[in-house]
Amino acid sequence: MNLRSFQLSDCEKVTNLLKEVLSDTCFKKTIKVFSKQLSYDSELVIIAENDSEVAGVIIGSIENKQGLFILVEDPSYTHNEVGKKMVKKLRERFVQRKVKEMNVTMHDIQIEESHQIDSVCS
Repeated sequence: MNLRSFQLSDCEKVTNLLKEVLSDTCFKKTIKVFSKQLSYDSELVIIAENDSEVAGVIIGSIENKQGLFILVEDPSYTHNEVGKKMVKKLRERFVQRKVKEMNVTMHDIQIEESHQIDSVCS
């Protein structure tokens, strides 16, 4: 599993993953955040790649010294702790930017809700 920054060539694969995993409502919201973040700071968009396939994406952003992120992974890779690895990598980038707190947005596919979880970085 390779973790790396987003590249323009990833756009179609990431979009397809988001469409596949998220509900229509969540997809529309997430694609807007994704597009906006790419224009601000693409280094906070991290791709998990396995054999040239996108296994997951984490879209980070910073607002008022607070790190926010949306994590989406291919369900077939959940046993590989892809999400955990992407969070760790993004956390390193947040620490470099002096972020003290992270907020996670998780989309529950079954009930189509967003949940906020606050977590302090140490």
